[in-house]
Amino acid sequence: MNKKLETYVTLVDFLAEFMGENTEVVLHDLTDWHHSVVAIRNGQISGRQVGDPITEINLRILRSEIHKKVPYMNNEPQKFHKKESIKSASWFIKDENEGLIGMICINSDCHELIAARDLLNKMIKSPIVENDNKERGPQKISIDVKELVDNNLNHISQDLLKKLKFLSKDEKVELVGKLDKMGTFSVKGTVWYLANCMGVSVPTLYRYISLTKK
Repeated sequence: MNKKLETYVTLVDFLAEFMGENTEVVLHDLTDWHHSVVAIRNGQISGRQVGDPITEINLRILRSEIHKKVPYMNNEPQKFHKKESIKSASWFIKDENEGLIGMICINSDCHELIAARDLLNKMIKSPIVENDNKERGPQKISIDVKELVDNNLNHISQDLLKKLKFLSKDEKVELVGKLDKMGTFSVKGTVWYLANCMGVSVPTLYRYISLTKK
């Protein structure tokens, strides 16, 4: 082992103890590719041991020279023993004179977590009811407030929209009563639009609505 990497062996032990038996931690000596694995914990995940050579995945990382741009990286999902649930990351160990001299690689087997997630999803997911969407109808209906109010006004009297500001208070109250019976104010925004057309405040229009109900 490169002497400069000896201090990282304790870090391998620390990470493995903390992460648990489902996480493999490997220290690579990149000055000797043929025997790059110099420390490893929970090697049962990949089947490797001390003295094993560098992997093809790590070789691709080295050839990409990404270590010159970032201090560490998350790797693509690894595949050990036909398992496709290995989450992997690499931390680069650099020397000012020699450049990249080592890597600490972490490989976590997440298959138990994935199984737990899938089980929870099945428990949480709502049951699918056949023709459910057809029975419910549209979830959201978009209504043009201006068009609704204008159409209702024209239904009461043609060109009424142009005369609104010139109506007396009693005439406005009577008109509001008719619009209320037509369900106009059940749509959000209609009160504000009609008040603006009448030239009155929103609170005033609400008072008109209240008067019609009395």
